[in-house]
This record gives sequence, structure tokens and C-alpha cells, in this order.
Amino acid sequence: MQYLQRASATEQVDFASDALARLAEIYLAEADLARAEARGKSEAEAARLRGWAAAVDQYADQLLLLLDDLQEGFPAGLFLDAAGATSLEVAGGRVMLVHPRPDQQGTFEQEVLASFCGRHDCLPMTAAGDADGSARPIPLGAARVSPRWTFTNAGPVCDYQGIEVHFGATRELAALRDLCTQLMQELQDLAVELDWQQRHGVAVNWAAVDIVATPGRPGHVVHLNLAGDVVLATLPLLAGSEGLLADVIPWLRARAAGDEGPALRLDAAVYGWMAGADSP
Repeated sequence: MQYLQRASATEQVDFASDALARLAEIYLAEADLARAEARGKSEAEAARLRGWAAAVDQYADQLLLLLDDLQEGFPAGLFLDAAGATSLEVAGGRVMLVHPRPDQQGTFEQEVLASFCGRHDCLPMTAAGDADGSARPIPLGAARVSPRWTFTNAGPVCDYQGIEVHFGATRELAALRDLCTQLMQELQDLAVELDWQQRHGVAVNWAAVDIVATPGRPGHVVHLNLAGDVVLATLPLLAGSEGLLADVIPWLRARAAGDEGPALRLDAAVYGWMAGADSP
């Protein structure tokens, strides 16, 4: 365990509050920028940018709701996911502490750290800096998902919480391990987010759920219904693997309802994950 997961509950809440407040500011500014960029664009591009701005505004509102939960006394949980991004859990809601512009991530982390260190002794946290004195990213905990692997005559299989991914014969096991962990992390994060949305009164229309890339920006918008409710997330596998979202909707729906979910068998080749993999 790293420093913040060993820190006191007060320190964890203060750190989470600083991170959420700064992230909300960043996303509100991003929405304003998108609306400004929409002026002078073609109608189609302007519509995409305005849609993105609306989604970002809604996301910022969700961040502020989590901040309210912290102020009402809910504890904070801090994690580092399989992709290396830090995340925060409050009152069943989960948010990735990720700047919408990757080149600004380090600046965001240091701003949060500076704010937190204005109230707490950060020597234990910063003492592990690099030899050249440069600051390291925010030190949090370990990955949350840990898929299980089995090996069959037909090839390796990974599974997590009832989902099995069958890969077929391949020598590229290291890459497939990363892919499986990324997939399960995306599914776990999305299920928790959907559960949080439903508990806060959002009606998820499972037939209408889809994931689209954001215009000119990293990350994705997840449409929850035809009323315009959305969440923002980074879901490259779910968004980029044709047919995958429809196949996992039954599992997501069950998990978001607090159930175990049906057992699913996914064939990696169907989603193009075996392309380029060497066969023995």
C-alpha cells in the first residue's frame, strides 16, 4: 500500500475534496472552450462541440455532487487502475482523476498535491521523488481488478466476475494479459458508474446505451437514455470493439442492479483482438 491509502480518513477526504474541486473547475472550463470553438464552425461540427460541452457540464455537476457527499461525511477511497490512472470512490460513485487533455495531467496532479500539502505534512508522500528532484505523480494504491487465467488445449482463457474471454492459440500472452485486465477494468468501472447514476435517479434505457468518442479529445461519452443523460469515461475497448457493448449489456445491467450477472463467454477473435497475434 502506498501513502494515501495508509493516510487518515481526514487526509483522504481532504485530498479527494481538493482533487474533485480542481477537476470540476477544469471540466467547466473545457465546456466553455468547446462552446467558444463552436462559433464559426460548420453546423455539424458546431453541433458536436455543443453536445460535448453539454456532456462535460453534466459531468462537472456529478463531480460537484461527489464533493457534496464528501462534505456530508462520506469516506473516500483512492485507487490506481490497471491502465495507470488514479480514481476516487465516494458514496458508491467512482470518478477517474484524469485531466481531459493528457499533456496537462502532470500539472493537474501537482496542483492537487500543492493544495493538499498546504494543509498537511506531505514529506512522507514526496520523499520518494526522483533522484533529480522532480515530483512524481500522485501515489495511490494498486489495481482493483485481477482476472484469473486458465490454460486449455484451445488456448488461454481469462475470467473475472462471470465473464470469460477465450483467446485461442497464441504466443502473445503478455499483451493479452494487459488487454484482459483493461477490458475487465472498463466493465467494472462502467458498472459502478451506472449503478451510481441509477441510485441518483437517472433512468438507464439499456436499449439506448451507446459509447461515442469525443470530438478531438480523449475519452468517451456514454449515452444512458434518450433524455440526454450521459457519463464521461475512458473506454477504448468497449468503444472500439464492434458488437462488444451489446454483448455485455446483460452483465452490466445485472451488476448495476447489484446482482452477480449472467455468465458470459466472449471470443477474442470476434472482436478483432487476435489480429496480429502469433500462432504457435
